[in-house]
Amino acid sequence: MAKSSNGIIILRKQRKSNRTFLMILGILGFIAIIVPFFGSNLRYMTGTFFKTIFMSVGQIFLTIGGALFVINILKIFFHQFRVKSFLASALLLWIGAFLTGVPFEFLGLVFGGSQPSQGYHYC
Repeated sequence: MAKSSNGIIILRKQRKSNRTFLMILGILGFIAIIVPFFGSNLRYMTGTFFKTIFMSVGQIFLTIGGALFVINILKIFFHQFRVKSFLASALLLWIGAFLTGVPFEFLGLVFGGSQPSQGYHYC
């Protein structure tokens, strides 16, 4: 709102209600009420949710990487081999194996697979 007194214009900013503060307060209140009763279940549910997402993405990467790998092997016989596409297929296979836990062996190296935790007393 603009006011004029003696030729001087003073602009005042109208204050809006702070919705961000109320939202943060609501989230903290929800957490304070729900987490003590259902915290461990929420932890396992979110873990399961993200595990299914990563497994799906990993399976897609494995499928695309495997198809590209076969296509690149076949391109060797037609003299159209490209190192970039071969490395892209290998990278997709490696990421897919890491996300899904599926082991595969290439040139004597094992990629992926679920590795047991070494723990404190690893020998």
